Amino acid sequence: MKQFGAVLLCILACAGCSREPGSRLFTKGKLAVQVDEAVVPVMTLVVDDFQRQYPEAKIALTPVQGREAVVNFANDSVKVIVAGRELNKEEKNALAAAKIEYQEYRIALSAVAVIANRGVRDTAFRPGEVDSMFAGIRTRWSNRKVIDLAIGGVNSSANEVFRGSIMKGSPFALSATPFPSSSDLVEYVRKTPGALGIVNLAWLKGVTDELSIISMGTPGVSPDSTEPPGKFYSPAQAYVYQGYYPATAPVYIYSRDYVSDLATGFISFVTSPAGQRIFVSAGLVPQTQPVRLVQLSSR
Repeated sequence: MKQFGAVLLCILACAGCSREPGSRLFTKGKLAVQVDEAVVPVMTLVVDDFQRQYPEAKIALTPVQGREAVVNFANDSVKVIVAGRELNKEEKNALAAAKIEYQEYRIALSAVAVIANRGVRDTAFRPGEVDSMFAGIRTRWSNRKVIDLAIGGVNSSANEVFRGSIMKGSPFALSATPFPSSSDLVEYVRKTPGALGIVNLAWLKGVTDELSIISMGTPGVSPDSTEPPGKFYSPAQAYVYQGYYPATAPVYIYSRDYVSDLATGFISFVTSPAGQRIFVSAGLVPQTQPVRLVQLSSR
């Protein structure tokens, strides 16, 4: 099998520049941030690094489901949220109708990975085949073992992204088991023979050897003139960046806080070269810094 042969690097135009987001006022105080559970692992790393550099800053990171974060943001229960998807049309219209002003920052590009138990040997499918499995139309693997579906909770951003990009809005099979925690979902798929699940790419760092990662592609079709037709693409960093993997998921910060200096400083850090480097190391694609692909040997 031809192996993935490129890595993604974040180009830092000024590696020696100060990482200070501004004056000292931007790096001290307290800030509450609700984070979409889908991207908690990488945002925990970002917050830890920010607080390590600026010990007078105290950021309280609260994990919640994606839609829950948006509802709390709209209700003014929290001023800053991190979402594993863009606000949908319904949410934007509701905020506009309520005359709520907010700032939007696209900070990374992730993906919804399709994962299976390590014992599953079928690892390359057409998007339509993946759709049929999660819709409950196809219920067995090629070895006749039952496909045991695992999905996010009812307010999961991963669910919403996956249904929009792969299932064209269709519902999941009633047999699919919802997991409010991505860590529990990954653990279930890891331990359960025949299990198939979806999870944000942010949760796969360090566990890919314990799972089967599903690749997707369409026989006879190539994403552009540089790629051979019929190739299947995993949610590897470069494939997400190039748009070859079909279930990408942008990561956003939304802020209603126009007063807090710490909110401004934190967002500045997240979008800076130092913050964007953390997304690269976590397997995501940075959005505010240039990137380049480095070709490795493939076979």
